[in-house]
Amino acid sequence: MNAATNIAARDHADGTPVHVSSRSLLTDDLWHLDVATPGAILSEFMLDWTFALHDGSSFGDERWRALRDGAKTFLWSLVVHPPPGRRPYRTSTLVGEYRRLRVLINWMASNGYDRFDRLDRRAGDNFVTFAAGRPGRRRPNVSRSTLYGYANLLYLLYLQREKVPGAPPAAIVDAEKLRELRNRPKNLHIGPATPDDVAMPLVNAAIRLIGAPADDIIALQDRLASGRLGQHSFAILEGEDAPWHTGSANSAVKVNFLIDRLYDACFVVIAYLVGARVSEILGLQAGCIETVPAAEGSETFDYVSGRIYKTATSPLGEVHRWIAPAPVVRAISVLERLSEPLRRETGRDDLWLRRPVNRLHAIGICRSTVLNHHLNTAFATFIGLPPHDGRRWHLTTHQGRKTFARFVGRRDRTGLHALAAHFGHVTRVMTDAAYVGVDYHLADLIDAEVLAETRDALEDVLTATRLGGKAARAIASHSRFRGRLRDGDLREYVDFILRESDMRLGVCDWGYCVYRRETSACLGGEKGPNPVLRTQSACATCANFAVTPKHRPVWARRRERNLALLSHRDLDDESRALAKARVTECDRILDDLDSTGERHD
Repeated sequence: MNAATNIAARDHADGTPVHVSSRSLLTDDLWHLDVATPGAILSEFMLDWTFALHDGSSFGDERWRALRDGAKTFLWSLVVHPPPGRRPYRTSTLVGEYRRLRVLINWMASNGYDRFDRLDRRAGDNFVTFAAGRPGRRRPNVSRSTLYGYANLLYLLYLQREKVPGAPPAAIVDAEKLRELRNRPKNLHIGPATPDDVAMPLVNAAIRLIGAPADDIIALQDRLASGRLGQHSFAILEGEDAPWHTGSANSAVKVNFLIDRLYDACFVVIAYLVGARVSEILGLQAGCIETVPAAEGSETFDYVSGRIYKTATSPLGEVHRWIAPAPVVRAISVLERLSEPLRRETGRDDLWLRRPVNRLHAIGICRSTVLNHHLNTAFATFIGLPPHDGRRWHLTTHQGRKTFARFVGRRDRTGLHALAAHFGHVTRVMTDAAYVGVDYHLADLIDAEVLAETRDALEDVLTATRLGGKAARAIASHSRFRGRLRDGDLREYVDFILRESDMRLGVCDWGYCVYRRETSACLGGEKGPNPVLRTQSACATCANFAVTPKHRPVWARRRERNLALLSHRDLDDESRALAKARVTECDRILDDLDSTGERHD
């Protein structure tokens, strides 16, 4: 029985061929893997076992048959017979392991190894050293996590030794080295979020485009389809003096350009205000908005219903609902109208169906790479996206998720302006008893942002030379860091507080809450302050409250607003008393922060 037959018979005692997909057999030299993830590039899921080696020869040559058959068996065993305690590999994970396996095979071929069982501990160490010297994508060498992937590949070959002919009989990677690489500090911020000075104009422009301009563009799409294009007058938006678009739309090219920009805008709104991954957004279907009553039944919340693919055990994904603020509900409505002709033509429910430029190709879901290209070229130019630090910021489709986590995790949202209400809505729904979220990685991202903000707030409180609020006196008397720069000693002390104490520091626009439930004026619970009763007036009288100079503008503006109210002669007595009380609260806070102690009458 030859090697290929052995492979085919590993799972089928009757010798019938083993399928790795609906199109490919295990013994094939080109695997076409099945892809269910929306927006995926099909060519990336073709695994070619005849790739070129270092000397220009092909891995498909006869002399590599034993190693090639062993490599195929090993890779497929991770799907059908993974190591104990590990999940079966998903298609995308399998592709990543295949790419690492190619690197190993090329290294083996260039160093005289033609079978896995000829690798020993020295060979394993040499390969890890070689992998460590490979160039990274944006750095001179590969990252620590990438190096762990290569070392783990060697370990997997050993773990699968009972399932793979010719596998290494002994471990070929040092267990301590593997543990060291695996136990790296967890970094939930791989890759940047979009900076505020780019993210806010980006999202605001997208929200603007899905409003009345969307109605214009969809009307143009309908007229183009019916052959009645002609002239079109674009709407003048509220508060503006000229039409939102000054160009013409008298050709198919110009109309399709606007349609593309509307799709781009819908993606930005959903990505930045929902936090879903690009595959999850591109997998959305018509009718995906669901309205669910809140726990107490006095109001309802809107959700986007879709599927999570990355962490799912099934290639079809797992059903999930994301909170949908009003702009997202509007974006889904726009997508339903935009995609209606193609959905009717194909009989599919997908919202991101697009007709390829080459009409010979089938209608399909938009690719994530196409969206990524649009965001950085035509869309960025169309909305006049500002630079960051004097340079054009490079957008990626995954930045929306990371930026969403940062904005939701941020409790001080004074810098978000109009977007603050949308993220406040998301936070409120997340704290409702009826909310159930299973996107645990997104929750981890948000928790990391909350921790980062808490750390920054602690450093601000501990180093501030002036503090206001009742809790400020206790903080000031115990902090040895007052007036100091933020240095290593301070960071170590903050680490100690966060690690060893159960202190919770609440952060909001107008100050900090050194939270203790028993002295909470807002009647907070076990987890922290009550978001409904937590007002500036409640905080001003609370024993837990502290402010630093960074909060001074909030209290100064509040004082000015209430003084303006008091200037109205027709103000009723109850409102006048309330305004006076608020001015007094502001005076007390501002006096605490004022170096001279002078009043603000």
